[in-house]
Amino acid sequence: MLLPFLSIFIIVTLYIAIRTRHSTRAEEDLWDDFWKKEQEANWTRRQDISNLAYIKLPLDTLPLGRYDDEALTCFEDALRELAEKPICNLNGISNTDLKLRYGAANLPALTECDTNYSTLLSLLANYGEKLFELSHRAEAKTVLEYALSLGTDVGKTYELLADIYEEEGDSPQLARLHETAEHLSSIRKSSILRKLDARKEPDISL
Repeated sequence: MLLPFLSIFIIVTLYIAIRTRHSTRAEEDLWDDFWKKEQEANWTRRQDISNLAYIKLPLDTLPLGRYDDEALTCFEDALRELAEKPICNLNGISNTDLKLRYGAANLPALTECDTNYSTLLSLLANYGEKLFELSHRAEAKTVLEYALSLGTDVGKTYELLADIYEEEGDSPQLARLHETAEHLSSIRKSSILRKLDARKEPDISL
């Protein structure tokens, strides 16, 4: 009776060993490919980045300075300051690919552009939220829809816009909001869609 079990044990052990060796080799190949690509990227010469899709903040169309509120003023001052800096959406592009595309020497400038983009999306979400809390719905809508046009993946932006569209009874806009979320490539996509979908579920607690 012991022999069949021993045979099975040996087979399983060999299988695990083979799979482990295969996995290790595959991981080593991935690392080799990565370092070759990284080395090539580090030697890529500086390219012209003046034609990137830089974002120019439309300060004249945003509701700046309309209301006397300390929090709003802080957000608006931050937006004015950010408007003087380079902003570009480089989400989804690794540092290695950025260097390959634009040259290693441009990486600090490109990183600043992308950081400013993330800061802008967060700032717009908070600004829109404060306007919403102060019952300035039209202004909040303007700010949040502008963030949406920039490809934001900040969940708060989608939730607040959904609130506004529901208040307005604007079903087409709600549908477009959901469609926009479906096209996100962000890791936040599932969370955003889950919260939007939850609004469609009937309340069965009563």
